[in-house]
Amino acid sequence: MSRWLLIGVVVLSAVAWVSGGAGAARAIDLGAPGALADLQLSNPDHYAKVVKIIEGVVRQRDADVPRWMRTQFAATDVSYLPVILTSHPPKRHLSFSLDTTRYEILLTLTDVRGRIVPAR
Repeated sequence: MSRWLLIGVVVLSAVAWVSGGAGAARAIDLGAPGALADLQLSNPDHYAKVVKIIEGVVRQRDADVPRWMRTQFAATDVSYLPVILTSHPPKRHLSFSLDTTRYEILLTLTDVRGRIVPAR
């Protein structure tokens, strides 16, 4: 079963990547050093929306994130797959488009606790 889950995640990620990149003119990695500062100078309107989105995503329930972002910020191609990266601290990928710009960021999750599960 875990192999089918992995295959499903890969396929969904590929579909999200292809569909997200089709309409966007450029992509910005918000986790890159200085990316938010550059965005604040180059596009203050997008900067304000991006900051509110990042702050708000952690307060939303997972299923509500895409709808909330579309209605509040007119974001399109929202991707917030329920895949938690096994880093320390754990992270989750968020991507969305505002106008013709694609934004991507790895959000650090502070409310996720690991648990030990015995091997079968």
